[in-house]
Amino acid sequence: MRLCIAYKTHYKLTIGEVFVAWYHPHVFWGHQVTNLLHIAIALTIDLGLERPPGCPGIDFKTASTKAIHGAALINRVPALDEHRALAGVFYLTSMLSSTFKKIEASSYTKYLDDCLVSLEKAREYESDLLLVQMVRLQHLAEVTHTTELSSAPISMYVKAYEADLNKLKVAPSSEEDSVFLKLQYLTTEILMWELPLIDLQENKAKPLRSHLEYLYRCIEAIKAFVEVYFSIPTDAYLTMPFSVFGQFAHSFIVLTKLASLEADGWDFKSFQMDFCKIIEDGASRFDSATQSSPDGLQVNNEAFGKWANRMRWMKQIYEAKFLQEDSAPDKDRQDGMRAVSSPAFPGDVAASAGGTQQPTPPDEWLSGDFFNQLDDNFWNNFTSADFDMSFSDALMAQ
Repeated sequence: MRLCIAYKTHYKLTIGEVFVAWYHPHVFWGHQVTNLLHIAIALTIDLGLERPPGCPGIDFKTASTKAIHGAALINRVPALDEHRALAGVFYLTSMLSSTFKKIEASSYTKYLDDCLVSLEKAREYESDLLLVQMVRLQHLAEVTHTTELSSAPISMYVKAYEADLNKLKVAPSSEEDSVFLKLQYLTTEILMWELPLIDLQENKAKPLRSHLEYLYRCIEAIKAFVEVYFSIPTDAYLTMPFSVFGQFAHSFIVLTKLASLEADGWDFKSFQMDFCKIIEDGASRFDSATQSSPDGLQVNNEAFGKWANRMRWMKQIYEAKFLQEDSAPDKDRQDGMRAVSSPAFPGDVAASAGGTQQPTPPDEWLSGDFFNQLDDNFWNNFTSADFDMSFSDALMAQ
């Protein structure tokens, strides 16, 4: 009976991982997703999956075996599916940590690294090679994401991470895997080149010229990411794993930070990257995904439509603050802002595509130092289902 419970617990661990990976909580982030991930971490500990057999301490499965069969049978050889489960828990928690900052990643240990080596050598399934590479790339992304900059020059960190990333760049095993690996690689690269941007934002006294090369590399990585991401058919969105949309959300946030960066000598337009077009294309693809019907099945899913509205909301603020600012005198610019604002806020205006309705920002957000006030807390909330585009008091207080 106890062994049966252990098997069912292991089964539930796998089911929980699948649910989190395909539930698409990129819009509907709820407590249940967080609970499932924490339960998954707890189960890896209870089942002893996070450490090799014979390690000091006793786990649930070992205790069950010993109680039924005696101590002679407690030594076991971990199965490959246990290695996959442990690798999957790390990947999901780490990916959510580096993209949404909603949960602490489970630890990347020497034993987990040994599990990846075992999967790589056994090659029981071709997908194991994809899993191993994705986890190794995500581990580097996690290390980069959690870096606490010291007195050492930022260039030392970036060059060290770049060397590690180049070592992990290998040929994918199939065309489908190629998309996932490319996005994972580019996401890791964006996180790496984002370090100088964070350093520049936190240290206003640092000259822009000291980070220009890195900011350029960051923009080039985002360009490459967008190209790969836009190659995915919108009909496939409903069956794509959540990690793809988490990576897109992070690249969108970094792109917005770069486009709205206000520093002496910074000219985002010189990089020949049309921020508004990219955002509109991304929003339009989310709109199209709401009408998709995989395998001929019509699905009523509002998640992608909500993200489309959210992106156009940010685009509207950017256009009002930066584009009108460049093309009109102060008086005309203020008149233009009033033209796009609803007199009785909060109200709705037609978006640029498909007549989609979205909230209109008030004048003080359009004309004030809006983008410079956007901290990590704002962006963390921006990716959650609780983000309020009606400008609640909590948001206005930022």
